[in-house]
Amino acid sequence: METSIDVDEGHERFRRSVRDRLADPELRRELAALRAGGQSEPDAREVYRHLGRLRLLAPNWPEEYGGDGLGHSAAAIVYEELVRADVPDTLHVNTIQIVALFLLLAGTPEQKAAHLPAMARGERFASVLYTEPEAGSDLGALRTTATPDGDGWRLDGVKVFSLKSDITDLGLCAARTGSGAGRYDGITLFLVDLHTDGVARSRIPSIADEQFHRVELTGVRVGPEAVLGEVGQGWPLLSQALAIERTGLDYTLKAERWYEAAVTGLGHDDDPAEAALLVDAGRFDARLAASRTLAWSVLARLEATDTADEAATAVAKLYSSELAQEVAGWAVGVHGLGYHPAVLGRRRADVLEAAYREAPGLTFSAGASEVMLQIIANLALDDPDPAAGGSSDPMRDRLRQVMRGRLARVPVHAAGADPQAAWDAVRRGGACTLDVPVAAGGMELGLGAAVVVAEELGRAAAVTPYPAVAAAIDAALAGGASENLLAELVAGAVPADMGGFDRVSVTAAADGDGAWKASGAVPVDGTDVAVLLPVAVEGGTALALLPAGSTVPSAEIPGVTDAAGARIPGERVLCRDVALDDCPEGVVGRARIRQAALLLGLAQGALGEAVRHTGAREQFGRRLRDFQSVEFALATAYAEVAALRLLVERAAALADAGRPFGVAGTRALALAAETTLEVTRLAMHVCGARGLTPQLRVAPYYLLGRSEAVRLGRPAALWHELGARAVARSRRDDSGGAAADAAPGAGAD
Repeated sequence: METSIDVDEGHERFRRSVRDRLADPELRRELAALRAGGQSEPDAREVYRHLGRLRLLAPNWPEEYGGDGLGHSAAAIVYEELVRADVPDTLHVNTIQIVALFLLLAGTPEQKAAHLPAMARGERFASVLYTEPEAGSDLGALRTTATPDGDGWRLDGVKVFSLKSDITDLGLCAARTGSGAGRYDGITLFLVDLHTDGVARSRIPSIADEQFHRVELTGVRVGPEAVLGEVGQGWPLLSQALAIERTGLDYTLKAERWYEAAVTGLGHDDDPAEAALLVDAGRFDARLAASRTLAWSVLARLEATDTADEAATAVAKLYSSELAQEVAGWAVGVHGLGYHPAVLGRRRADVLEAAYREAPGLTFSAGASEVMLQIIANLALDDPDPAAGGSSDPMRDRLRQVMRGRLARVPVHAAGADPQAAWDAVRRGGACTLDVPVAAGGMELGLGAAVVVAEELGRAAAVTPYPAVAAAIDAALAGGASENLLAELVAGAVPADMGGFDRVSVTAAADGDGAWKASGAVPVDGTDVAVLLPVAVEGGTALALLPAGSTVPSAEIPGVTDAAGARIPGERVLCRDVALDDCPEGVVGRARIRQAALLLGLAQGALGEAVRHTGAREQFGRRLRDFQSVEFALATAYAEVAALRLLVERAAALADAGRPFGVAGTRALALAAETTLEVTRLAMHVCGARGLTPQLRVAPYYLLGRSEAVRLGRPAALWHELGARAVARSRRDDSGGAAADAAPGAGAD
């Protein structure tokens, strides 16, 4: 996996410094001793004290409280590396990420000085005391009370399902101090010394390694300095802190660790089911990358504004926790409940066995998935186009507006927007020149700008020659094309199609005068456009642009064009050594990213149509969208599309930054194909019979999704490609089970 969503080298320099500190010999000995103890829930406090001495607990806190004054990204990088170094993370999550966050948000200077420095040193730890026997996700049902007692309070109540409460010093406790017009009025937060009189702690057995605890509060006396925030105003603070807590990074890291352990055992035999497992491995590889982009997008907003978007954090938490649970379940299917240590190594086998027991709790900790879906439905579905609200790039925002304006005037029919009218709109706007270097007659605005164009074409249900022309320009720039051909392509004067990008099925042989003669067949949309396709040539593979009219429809297979006898001028054999099966950094990789953006637009458009229809259509006296089964399905689709958008943008950003992007482009295309097929199917379903007719505009998205999802390769083939790479990466990073057992964090790249 990539180590960060950010492409800034400064982040990577900081990450290297963290890894250097984590290589401290004494810390490694302490971690080895922790693992060697054989306990399912070892006491990691001594490890945390050492981390405190290394200043690896609170890098983003102010220096006066033991931090280094760095940002949220630095804290996230440290947390990632702690997890990869096999540091048990629950104490960090509860103490640093939750209770300390409340102190930083609402604590008085005295409260911060009393608690934060000791937490930063790893000398003081905290638990969360929210849940009660009758109050889980619904904190409006709290029964714990805080009764005034002189200048302080007395707490009475029972808290359950708390983690690490047997060894922590401080409890963040939610209690009722009054009532009001709403169920959430009168909730106050208290900092409770768990060593004080009246606190009784006991264990609640759990199937997971980490056991729950019950904390009984009987007449526990706290002073006025224990109140965190304002009396009776705990709920707004809880809502704010929960949103910040739900970055999804912790669940993503768990899922990545479990995934890396699971793929280690793949490819060790000739089981016929291995191919299917590699497809699954590729799917999880892409979804894990998407989960990471979601987490880092939340962190980027926190870095910039110190606030969290509640809908975005709900998406991140939903996506990452559900994914982690799926990965744990998939590992069972891969290895069975026995998890062979001889194949995986003892540590990885133990990791997967524990993962299966931990996984059920992930989708309700920090807010159940249903709560996340309700937040998304309430806050995001009325505007299911996250790009419409603007981005950090004004130029691309303006480009998006211009493209939407032009495409809105294009006629639409049952199969989508009129292709010729849409193509004319693209050419008039100079879209073919956006990511072309200035020296070649372009604007040099980057692949990110081209992604905007492709996405808007998809959103308008307009499939045009643009993706193929853009790919042909890339190939022409890579070498072999004349200046005249390049100029014609840049001007949009050579409409093109792409075919056979998932395999080489056409060969070309020298035919004299620098020309080539083709043979073979490939599926394309028509014979009146030039066709860009990979061909086998002497000594390797090339991309060739067959002239319009040089191919003929196959007499045997509908939709397949016969290239036999087609003559290809030498200048149209555009570049050599195209490795279609190796996630190339170049023409094919860039084409995959543009196609992923087109599919993203189709999914976005279909979702928008579904949301509008279900918001206007009434059934049984209610809006169709008000039925939870419909609302939650749409909210799930929204989360999938949001994750896909970030993955596509991430791939384009890597390309524009000059970083390796081939794998990112393959992930984006494979996930885009699957997401588009799922979302368009859902849209057709919720739109009912009207969706089959021109009364609604959802059918074009459904029809185009089917053809565009396989244009540059079948999704299963792309998943298999990614899965094979993941297994190869695992073998490269791990010389065997014994080596993995000796190297904390092995397998992370």
